[in-house]
Amino acid sequence: MRSIRLTEIKPLFFPANRDGLAFRLFSYFAVILLLILIVQNVAEFALIRAMLHVPEKIQQEMLELAYQAEVMIEDGDMDELADWEKAQDYYLFVLDSDKKTISGREMHPHFEFKLQFIRRLDTTFENRVNQPIIAIPLRTGHTLVVQFPRQYHPARYFPYYFSLIQIFIAILILSVFSMLLARYLQRPLNKLQDASNRLADGDFSVRVSNEVGDKVTEFAHLADSFDHMTTRIHGLAQKQKQLIRDVSHELKTPLARHSLALHLLRKRLPDDCQHLLDRLEKESDEMNDLVTEILEYSQLENAKYSVSLVPVQLETVCQHIVLDMQGKVQPGQVLSFEGDKGGEMVRADNRLLLRVVKNLLGNAVKYAGAEAKISVSLGHRNGWTQLVIEDDGCGIPQQQLQQIFDPFTRLEMARDKQSGGYGLGLAIVKESMSLMKGHVSAENRPEGGLRINLLFRPA
Repeated sequence: MRSIRLTEIKPLFFPANRDGLAFRLFSYFAVILLLILIVQNVAEFALIRAMLHVPEKIQQEMLELAYQAEVMIEDGDMDELADWEKAQDYYLFVLDSDKKTISGREMHPHFEFKLQFIRRLDTTFENRVNQPIIAIPLRTGHTLVVQFPRQYHPARYFPYYFSLIQIFIAILILSVFSMLLARYLQRPLNKLQDASNRLADGDFSVRVSNEVGDKVTEFAHLADSFDHMTTRIHGLAQKQKQLIRDVSHELKTPLARHSLALHLLRKRLPDDCQHLLDRLEKESDEMNDLVTEILEYSQLENAKYSVSLVPVQLETVCQHIVLDMQGKVQPGQVLSFEGDKGGEMVRADNRLLLRVVKNLLGNAVKYAGAEAKISVSLGHRNGWTQLVIEDDGCGIPQQQLQQIFDPFTRLEMARDKQSGGYGLGLAIVKESMSLMKGHVSAENRPEGGLRINLLFRPA
């Protein structure tokens, strides 16, 4: 059998990396545990030395008994002395120099055996409950021996004291260990969490290596990996933005040439071919609108759009938009607005706010139905200012409510070419509300139709 060297066993118990988190926690915890055990032993020793003696009250009672015994011995009535010994709460005797009772009262054999271990009044007890024999010399030359009562022994409280000490030590260990975890785990994790939130908000300049430091190897490596990830994500985002700019430019340029060619061609074709040109122009306009929406959504998603949150009177903005949309509703549709008499201000970006409300009203006009009733109302909800846009149309299937704000999501009933739309309108609404620090949600009305809830922060 191959012999195992000590150097092969040691790494199993002690981490090789002394800058690692495991080694630091093990070292600190071992030192603290050792100190606590030392303090526990010192506390228990001090407790024993301080409490394991005859209580002051019991000492006074025993001295008083010794005085009474001296008086009766001087009177010389041993029968009276025997009666006095029996009448006491303590089991006691008056002994001569040969350790024999002078009153003639019979002594219990166990008590007689314990006379070999007589203690003085200022003795120190053991840390277990027993009944030691206390000797008090008398002026007559005799000795009063008293069996110390078990119920008065100080050690009877020691289990409680030791339990309290153990509870205190357990709390101390947990507190110290929690502090170590907070120092070596919580603080770096909080910095990483804060950096992650900043990265999610589009701040690619965040770096955590300097903040976390290199005291703990694991966190230093994690911080380096996080910074490397941030650099990579920033590079990918830059490439994506550049790709979208290049693609949109490359698409818009031929589309513009296509529109110009159609305009020139219209003058040369006979009237019976004009309907073909109308169809081509419509397709060209739809392609141009699609490219525009893709570019705008990308800018919003990547926080490219420079948001300017200013106090805006939401009621006034909604009134103007509703008036402007009145000319676009279908003949059988009704569009109404119910404002908030308070006229409170909200924090919003004017351009994004206009785009959000127009997108939602445009969707309602397109999909709610030819005779739909569309309403816009203002209110309050849990400290937020709420804008509600709802209609009495057919609504949206419940299983698809959570998907309508995803990009390029188009419901089956809206996929026909005549309805229009590219599935980006509601995605732009969601991104715009996120940039304005607001919320958007959709739900079906119990009485039928769709309700969109927009929540804005009050100014």
